[in-house]
Amino acid sequence: MQQGELAGDRYPGLIYSQAPRNVYWEMTIACDLACKHCRADAIHVRDPLELNGDEARALLRDIKAMGSMVILTGGDPMKRPDLFDLIEYGRSIDLPVSITPSTTPTLTREVVQRFKELGVAAMGVSLDAPTAELHDAFRGVDGTFERSQAALAWAREFKIPVQVNTTVTTGTMPHLPALFSLLEHEHAPPVRRWSLFLLVPVGRGTDLGIPTAEQIEELFGWVYAVAEGAPFHVGTVEAPHYRRFWIQQKEAAGMPPAAITQMAKRMGFGVRDGNGVIFVSHRGDVYPAGFLPHPLLGNVREQPLSAIYRTAPALLRLRDMGQLTGACGACDYRWACGGSRARAYAMTGDAMATDPFCLIPGGRGPRPNRAISVATQSW
Repeated sequence: MQQGELAGDRYPGLIYSQAPRNVYWEMTIACDLACKHCRADAIHVRDPLELNGDEARALLRDIKAMGSMVILTGGDPMKRPDLFDLIEYGRSIDLPVSITPSTTPTLTREVVQRFKELGVAAMGVSLDAPTAELHDAFRGVDGTFERSQAALAWAREFKIPVQVNTTVTTGTMPHLPALFSLLEHEHAPPVRRWSLFLLVPVGRGTDLGIPTAEQIEELFGWVYAVAEGAPFHVGTVEAPHYRRFWIQQKEAAGMPPAAITQMAKRMGFGVRDGNGVIFVSHRGDVYPAGFLPHPLLGNVREQPLSAIYRTAPALLRLRDMGQLTGACGACDYRWACGGSRARAYAMTGDAMATDPFCLIPGGRGPRPNRAISVATQSW
């Protein structure tokens, strides 16, 4: 892990050149839901070309050797009949394992108890709205809201930390304050983290409402305000420019630059698509991130993930913020932030272009904290 910095940058960002913090492995593309935002455009049946058990165990060994964590995702990991065997194998080699199962009838109390017995580090639960009517419409299947509530209750019973994942679109944004209230008052334990996934229009997500940069800036103000007193961590995903916003608020409040720099690792400065995270598809194809399925970097059937991560030319380019173009390339915060390379690619066709969700071209200088006032609003 190194620091990346250019002359004129306000703050450095970390470069994860040897190993990612997190490996996201799409175990299967099969899923019984029909979510409107699905990145994988999942289907109901498994692909016969999924990594087999031996190939999967080799991948887990390589992830362990890198010192990374694996997040088992999909599709729905529950659709793999060898799921528990693979978790057990991963834990037998002391690999940290987290999982994001779909909230379908396959996710039962007994399954969550088994996760606990196997030593799963955390469980992801998707929740996009505070009511059954809204959430089930977004997920495409009735009953998913009720099942998500049951999953949270079981996680609390068995003391498994939970990350709640919420997709941010123009349709879900108005309901975020009510959803926060639900999590705060009903599910503070076991929820350890609430992650707001800013829409990247890929897969079925291309048909959803795309927020404006101005709306995102207001969202950041709300996140910054509620995070101060939240009983769990409130964070953003595919929104590295929240770090720019956070830095600007701290600067405006008088926090010394050295103190901000000391918080770089905790705030994830520099972590972005292909730097600190990497994605492995159900067929073993490796991409910079789940939301950035371009370019194809290699396949773990042919080359270890560790070698691909360390040497793929496209990843080396993605980690060099000196190669960004447009406003992102001129920004004072390009190493700490870097913008969403997935969104840049999805919306412009160029992974090194400006992130269209960022309001501040160039990020010049501290900004007043005018956006904080939206904390009392509900959009």
